[in-house]
Amino acid sequence: MLQTGLIGTGYWGPNIAKSFELTGKAAMRWFCDVDTTRLNKIIEKYPHANSTTEVDRMLEDPALDAVAISTPAVTHYELTRKALEAGKHVLVEKPITLTSKDALQLIAFAQDKHKILMVGHVFEYNFTVRALKNLIDSGELGEIHYLNFERTNLGPVRTDVNALWDLASHDVSIMCYILDGSPMNVTARGQAFLNSDLEDAVFATFTFANGVIAHVNASWLNPRKVREITAVGSKKMAIWNDLDQQNPIQIYDKRVEWPSEIPDTFHGYKTAVVNGGVYIPHIQHNQPLLAECEHFFKCIEQECQPQTNGYSGLRVVLALEAATASMKNQSKIATVKMRDMEAHLESLIQQHPMGDKEILQQFVENVHEHLSVDPTPSMEPSSKGASAGGK
Repeated sequence: MLQTGLIGTGYWGPNIAKSFELTGKAAMRWFCDVDTTRLNKIIEKYPHANSTTEVDRMLEDPALDAVAISTPAVTHYELTRKALEAGKHVLVEKPITLTSKDALQLIAFAQDKHKILMVGHVFEYNFTVRALKNLIDSGELGEIHYLNFERTNLGPVRTDVNALWDLASHDVSIMCYILDGSPMNVTARGQAFLNSDLEDAVFATFTFANGVIAHVNASWLNPRKVREITAVGSKKMAIWNDLDQQNPIQIYDKRVEWPSEIPDTFHGYKTAVVNGGVYIPHIQHNQPLLAECEHFFKCIEQECQPQTNGYSGLRVVLALEAATASMKNQSKIATVKMRDMEAHLESLIQQHPMGDKEILQQFVENVHEHLSVDPTPSMEPSSKGASAGGK
């Protein structure tokens, strides 16, 4: 039975603790939070566990195997670094960090300590999202033209990060997952209405190397709660609705079969439109957070890399950094540079003692220089669509 701890007992943290114990593979040993009221409340549910407001006290426990970090994003790097250096496996909520440089450092720390570093991109463990990916990979939708993501609600309003980093981080994770790759560039625009420092509404368009365009609308200033993805293909179209528990995916047998000659009448246009039916596939539902936690413990037991490992978290941060650069530069196209980090880190391990922090710091700065976001216009979007599931 793994002994686990939780840092951050606010909105999401208690859900993680509950899922940890539901796996049957872990027992909650520690809870840590600077808010004693929240801390006392959760200890009522776990009277066997220890509690503290000092993270170092928790991490000093040699019996503690792994920790989950569910705190404001600005604290993720420091807390994850401390946990890894203390020899603990870590599940950190998204985003892994607020800079790609910090994310890369955490990957190096995890490899140095031979510990699991996993990021809580929970939608990648959602069976309905996996079903959407299977539709794309199988070619049933045909050649994917574009994806449209909408994630809106009236609140909750964050004070640590903007709507891009809070909400769109989910969508960037999903698009990278279902398209098996990273976006190559992005153009984004945001507006701050409630807080002059943080954008409440963000519109971003990511372009992948295979030509697929993924558009994201993320806002916590909207009258409707929406969690939808529209996938438009050359054969069929699909809509994923996370709020529809009964029919989360609807497949539309609709398309336009454009003739060799453009029709000059409305009747001619109508004959080019295939307006078939709508059907709902049967999808087995699951509890994504529970599946995520089970995967975390499986990776610890088998000493294997998680699906949403540090590299997965890094590619999301790189995309968000590029979108931020575009927003700060009048929506100009910003490139997303994702290199082969695994090779760089393996080279570091082979050539240098990872315990040498100066060498590690120099390595991180060098690689970050190669990965840095270039806010200048580059790589115009392709005019051609991509094959389903292409990389």
